[in-house]
Amino acid sequence: MSLQLFTQSPLFGFTLTIAVMLFYQYLFTRVRHSLLNPMLFSMVTIIAFLMLTGIPFSDYYRGASILSFFLGPAIVSLAVPLYKQFDKLKQNALPVLAGITVGVAVSIASGILLSQLFALSREVVVSMAPKGATSAISMNLSSMQGGDPAMTVTFVNIAGIFGYMFAEKAYALLKIRDPIARGIGLGTAAHALGTKKALEMGEEEGAMSSLAIGLAGVLTTVLLPLLLNLFGI
Repeated sequence: MSLQLFTQSPLFGFTLTIAVMLFYQYLFTRVRHSLLNPMLFSMVTIIAFLMLTGIPFSDYYRGASILSFFLGPAIVSLAVPLYKQFDKLKQNALPVLAGITVGVAVSIASGILLSQLFALSREVVVSMAPKGATSAISMNLSSMQGGDPAMTVTFVNIAGIFGYMFAEKAYALLKIRDPIARGIGLGTAAHALGTKKALEMGEEEGAMSSLAIGLAGVLTTVLLPLLLNLFGI
């Protein structure tokens, strides 16, 4: 009975999430391999734990949802490296804006085309299309267009995880060494996780990535309905 009371308390979901995430973060600092993504392994572990124990997701989320409060301050704090690199931003304003715009357009168009290629429903199309924006923005855009916000969050997380895991390998393969280009690419394609990877690469990459997160959200809001209409969705 006491165990059931604990799992139904907000402390359960909060504690479980923090403990699992810290465990995999510790492993990552020891192994230092991009494939050992703490967020991915934490998600899989928590899902498996809830399924094996039969604990309802609602009980878990009651406490885990508290952590979403910290997302806003974390995003705002990304303005610090951006401020430090503001002079470089002014010098490269046009290519930065062009790169983010093209990245957002390709992200939306690829989601639409892939969904159409596999004859997926309209709900899946509009749920996948806004994956180029952060969860908070993409969920609202998906809902407004008739999509499923929960499905959209899944696509956004997949984009972030894959960006974090394979960005360095892709940059090495394509010989992309410019820190501005690397940061813009990560922020536009992989959002918060991409920015985490960009900050690991360097302060300049992190600053450009944090800028890309904000602009990608704004541009997705503008371009999503236009491209959906263009493709007849």
